Amino acid sequence: MAYEVNVQTLEVRSVDPTTMSKMTQDEYLEYLEDGLIYVDHHDVLRSMPAGYPLATTKAQLALLIAYLRELEPKVIR
Repeated sequence: MAYEVNVQTLEVRSVDPTTMSKMTQDEYLEYLEDGLIYVDHHDVLRSMPAGYPLATTKAQLALLIAYLRELEPKVIR
């Protein structure tokens, strides 16, 4: 592994799958914007619940989006 991994113990708040499946599109968009991901003051895309970085460059963001598109057929609904 060519990169360093940080290990932290955090209390994380999230929505359970049953509740999430009942969200309207507007509610889910609100959850994304206010509870799941955000861009910090250093322009780093981060997980809101745990604070870890998801992408620090546009190239990484493009790779993340491509990866999510690969996962799309695996999501049931």
